Order: sequence, then structure tokens, then C-alpha cells
Amino acid sequence: MPELPDLVHIATTLGRSLGGLRISDVKIGDPVVLRMMVAAPLPDLLAGVRVASVERRGHFLRFAFDEDLVLVVNLMLTGRFVLSEVPSARSSGATILAITFQGGRRLCYADDKRMGKIYVARPAQEAEIPGYRDLGVDLLSDDFTLARFRALIAGRRDQIRQFLLDKTAVASIGNAYADEILFAARIHPKTFCHRLRAEEVETLHGAIRQVMADAIAEIASRGEGIDVKVRDFLAVRGRVRQPCRVCGTLLRSIRVGAADSCFCPSCQPTDRKLFVDFRKIVTGPARPPATSDSRTFRPRRRSGSKRVS
Repeated sequence: MPELPDLVHIATTLGRSLGGLRISDVKIGDPVVLRMMVAAPLPDLLAGVRVASVERRGHFLRFAFDEDLVLVVNLMLTGRFVLSEVPSARSSGATILAITFQGGRRLCYADDKRMGKIYVARPAQEAEIPGYRDLGVDLLSDDFTLARFRALIAGRRDQIRQFLLDKTAVASIGNAYADEILFAARIHPKTFCHRLRAEEVETLHGAIRQVMADAIAEIASRGEGIDVKVRDFLAVRGRVRQPCRVCGTLLRSIRVGAADSCFCPSCQPTDRKLFVDFRKIVTGPARPPATSDSRTFRPRRRSGSKRVS
């Protein structure tokens, strides 16, 4: 699924490509993901309207149009956008919505599993959108200060990875970057929030900012299409049983809540007695640290990219 750095790239690309353009045609392939909060057919609502802006809010994308209209999109697990030129573009069976703009550019929303949601609303109705109205502090905003982060984490009794995924607290971190952040901070994913020391909370706050900033820059530097998921530079996510790039220990996966978490048993030790002690399992060949400061996240360029599915 697209996560915050991916969504920044998508919003930036679409804002640059579509800003100021007027819609000439709208086709609906499958209305199942549409959530109409305005009592009118979508093609009629969008006909002739101009794109004012495209922005990311948490894990949502918000398309603002003139005529007092917005589309708020939650891509969830399988939703994706494809930006192309007509007439070369062809819609697939997964296409939910195809919007053509004056000049021939076309934006398609595709979703193989029909899991995403597209809310069509007036700006005054946005507070009624589920999840959207409850977003926590945005990780890229000036409001995401260390003091604010300390206040959010204070009193939490859940495990730190579950806290990071709580979009009502911080907006928004997904599975992949929760693992990257905890690895950068050298914190085990099953650590309880209330067990973190003050300096660990500060390190974690810095890791969130650094990991997200580095990922956003890395994805932007690739120049890939908005339907491409760039993840080959990640340090731990998707690399289970491969050597840690810092210490050479084999990376492992552990269940935290309803999801699996990838981590390094050596770089992210735990004081808790867990069912499996990964530190006693045979590890890979030792490697020297990738950087002089092993706490600093440094994306590494790898060849190849993966299409969003």
C-alpha cells in the first residue's frame, strides 16, 4: 500500500500535472468504492470543473476543485493512481474511475480488491468522513514537535509499534515505515511505550523525522511514475532472513498485534522475555557498520522498482 512518502510523491506529481486543468470527461468503471455525499451523479458534478489543488492529509489524498467540491481518497491496501495521456491509455478491469482533462491528460484510479474509498463531498462535509476527521498530528507539520510527541506517547500502555500505527495519534505511519523508524531508533517493536526512557522518546521522534525525510527525498530522486512503489532502499522491511546492513545479523519477523514486524535482533534488543530469543539463533556473517553513526538512517539506492499491485 502507498505510505506517507509515496503519497507525498503522488500528491506533488498530481498537483504539478493537473493543477489548473479542467475536466472534460468522467467514466465510472465500478461505483463500489464511491461514497457520494453530494446528491448528484459524479460525471455531472465534475464536468467542466477545474482542479484547484492536490494535497496529502495523513494517509488520504485530497483533490480540491472549484465549484465548492472535493474528492478525498483513501487508497488503503490496493488502490493506485495512473496518470497517462489519451489516446494511448487503456482502462483495465481494475479501473474504478477515469477522469480526462482538457488537453488529453487522463487520471485513472484502479483497485483490484475494491478496498479503497473515494469520498465526494463539499468542503463543509469533510469532518463527516470516517478516519479523516480523527487524524492525529501530521508528521511533516511544524506541530510535530518533541514536546507534542512526548505528550502523545505519555501514558500509553500499548507496544511502541502499535502506537506508531495509531493514525489518531500521529498521521500517518504504515507497516513498512514503522519498521524502518524503529530500526533507525534501535528500539524493539514489542517495547511498551511506558517503558521507554526520555532519551529513547527523543531518539524515536528524531528517527521519525529523519526516516520520512530521507524516504521522501529518495523516492523523488527516482522520478518513477505514481503507480510505482519504490521500496528497494529500505533497511529492514521486506528483508527478513537477509543480513542487517549495520551488523550482519539475520533480520527477523515477529508478530506485533495484527501485523508482522521486521527487525534486527542485535540492533534492536529487548529486555522482555519473549517466546523466541532471536539472539540465540545462528546469524549471518558480521559486517562493519554502514555509517559511522549506526543510529542514522541512510537510504541506499538499489536497482529495480516494484509496481504497486
